[in-house]
Amino acid sequence: MTVNCKRIGNTFAAEVHGLDLARGIDAGLAAEIDHALATHGVLVFRGQRLDDDSQQAFIQQFGPPVVTNFKEIATGHPHFYDVGTVDNEGNPIPEDSVKGQYLLANQLWHTDGSQNQPPIRLTALHARELPPVPPPTEYADMRAAWNDLPESRRKELDGLIIEHSIYWSRSKIGMTMDDFSEETKAARKPVQHPLVRTHALNGLKALYLASHASHVIGWPLEKGRALVDELTAHATQRKYVYAHQWQPSDLVMWDDTWTMHRSTPYKEKHPRKMRWCGVRELEAV
Repeated sequence: MTVNCKRIGNTFAAEVHGLDLARGIDAGLAAEIDHALATHGVLVFRGQRLDDDSQQAFIQQFGPPVVTNFKEIATGHPHFYDVGTVDNEGNPIPEDSVKGQYLLANQLWHTDGSQNQPPIRLTALHARELPPVPPPTEYADMRAAWNDLPESRRKELDGLIIEHSIYWSRSKIGMTMDDFSEETKAARKPVQHPLVRTHALNGLKALYLASHASHVIGWPLEKGRALVDELTAHATQRKYVYAHQWQPSDLVMWDDTWTMHRSTPYKEKHPRKMRWCGVRELEAV
């Protein structure tokens, strides 16, 4: 079976037609989807009636699923994380709670798992419950942003190494080191990634940025942070952004090696719940 993709974004993002993911996919189809992600960055699968078992079966075709172990998701699956406005009992999540703070940080431009080593490679988000007017999720094309830089600038940037840290990104929403347990601090140390990544499937280069990206290794701190800010502003210009308008039971999947994304503010009373899962790289990058 050939994955039938139709471009829906300006420079990237495509809608996939003719697949019922609840019926399962084999390794061959998973490889086709993987190559489509390498080409389009973001894939939209409309109307996918997935339960937890079928979403789990889908994501594990692409590599080692990310272990989240969030106890509030009583499904027996340790690889899910809920992005939404209510908890498992339907109660609103307070913005000043730990979960509320983490969800607020999703409004920063970020790449899933860049604060880890190995980082996350692919992410899938399934719409389980939507309000009448769902807030969009925005995606940025960091391959096009890289290609549009002058050649001389690309030569200056290629080879730079960036430190990524969960503590840096969370400081942007007002969290401090005191908000993290000693266990978390020991387990989630800052990591380093190249500023420019080369895609394993097609050899194309892209910027690798995130709200977790703190500074350039070997540079003065403020100079490195200014560069990260400059490149993030460049990569998130509207011409590089696809805003996904959610429909019921959408599954959106994206390639974290060359895209960033962010949620948009939503404060209405109608619940919104999305079930997240992802797979990590096999090796450090």
